[in-house]
Amino acid sequence: MNYRIAFSIVSVIGMVALIFSLTMNSYIQIYDSDWNGIFSNQEIQENYKKKIFIIGSSSVYSVNATHINDQLTSNNLNYEIFNLADTSDSPRKRIQSIENVISNEPEIVIYGLGAWEFEKKSSSQPDLQESILNPKSFFLYTFEDIMQPIRENIPGSPKDRSLLTAKYFFFGPEQKYHPFINFYKTPITPIKDIETAWGNPELTGVDLSNESIQINSLKNIILEFKKNNIELIIFTNPYQKISVNNDGVTDFEKMLERFSDEYEIPVYFLHDDYFEMEIWRDNVHIAVHKDAQIFTQDVLKIIIKEITANAV
Repeated sequence: MNYRIAFSIVSVIGMVALIFSLTMNSYIQIYDSDWNGIFSNQEIQENYKKKIFIIGSSSVYSVNATHINDQLTSNNLNYEIFNLADTSDSPRKRIQSIENVISNEPEIVIYGLGAWEFEKKSSSQPDLQESILNPKSFFLYTFEDIMQPIRENIPGSPKDRSLLTAKYFFFGPEQKYHPFINFYKTPITPIKDIETAWGNPELTGVDLSNESIQINSLKNIILEFKKNNIELIIFTNPYQKISVNNDGVTDFEKMLERFSDEYEIPVYFLHDDYFEMEIWRDNVHIAVHKDAQIFTQDVLKIIIKEITANAV
């Protein structure tokens, strides 16, 4: 009898794990900007608008796509923008869904990139004495190559992502213009409290070598967009001052400048524009708040500038 119970428990756990593994990333793979769900009563818009996609990590999600759409309409610009920012996104992760992005036929893709996406992992293996005194560091180092891809592909909450996928299938995205991270108001944390509340993370350097998986993924993303005649615009993700150091950021800037020249891509540097402003939720996210709209306004200016330039 005990064996039957144990077998049943293991079977249930296995089934749940299988469901999670199938649905965790399926949302971003099957996303369709025109999908309203099989039970939706929404009418399909008759007036076609060119699509603009914003992609990037959660550092980009506070860009208010609804506000930008309102402004584009008021300026008689026939575009519709969708903020497809996703948790823990990186070039390595985004390349897996790039075909789906392309299949949605956006006219323009705006990519928010940060130095943290190219962070260099520690290459110094703990010595024997350190391993004995601090076994945690030993296991972190030993399994880093295994765990890094897992962390990049598994969202923070498999249950939440699975439920999100199911809701998307039946009812469409909960928020049309922010389909992957719900756009809810978040509080502003005073700058003086950020370091106390969130610590002082250290960017240990960036890996921008030709062997870097992130760099090669970014190159492939750029080439795929070019091949499909999709205009790509890059801006750098804003970070609170305590979350970066100048060494890695300078190399990151030079890399983007080189890519801008090589691939003829407009690049806008926003990462250090908001250091002293009271607009932050934490050290890497600008708050979703009426008093923190400057980030959205700056992205809107970039969009209008690029659209206008292309129309000439």
